[in-house]
Amino acid sequence: TAHAFRLHPGEKLMPALKQAAEIILARSKCESAFIVTAVGSLQRATIRLANASRKDGDNTGGNDIKTYNQRFEIVSLVGTFSADGSGCHVHISLSDAEGNTIGGHLMDGTIFTTCEIVMGTADSVKFTRTMDDSTGYNELEVIQLPKQQSDAWKAIPAALMILAAGFIAGRLKAR
Repeated sequence: TAHAFRLHPGEKLMPALKQAAEIILARSKCESAFIVTAVGSLQRATIRLANASRKDGDNTGGNDIKTYNQRFEIVSLVGTFSADGSGCHVHISLSDAEGNTIGGHLMDGTIFTTCEIVMGTADSVKFTRTMDDSTGYNELEVIQLPKQQSDAWKAIPAALMILAAGFIAGRLKAR
């Protein structure tokens, strides 16, 4: 199911995404949400760069976090959100006025003109995050859920029982 919303100038991107996901997940009674698409612009962005590492004895810190105080177009925004409170994981790609592109793990951003976001929910999976010793991070764990039947399909077995009972009763009367 798709859920669309718009953020306005000055709003903080990451808190808004988390709040929207929380509301969407509660209303839809789903266990997982994800970003389908987003377009817009930022006037400030904080991202963690790709050299982050917590394995193989890397003690350089590896988590370069940079804040950019300039205007960017959002060229990509992707991520997953968990209903169980175990977290989210969001990446962003941004393009500056000269077309140079940067990207990484979204820490936060401030909307410049707008940000139009479409999020989706999935009924059949549960997203959760668990510690992965091989990376040193809480990583996505996907749990398949039993397929939910719509209310219309739930009524079919009862309707078939009524039809069968009626058929049997009619056959017994005819004797």
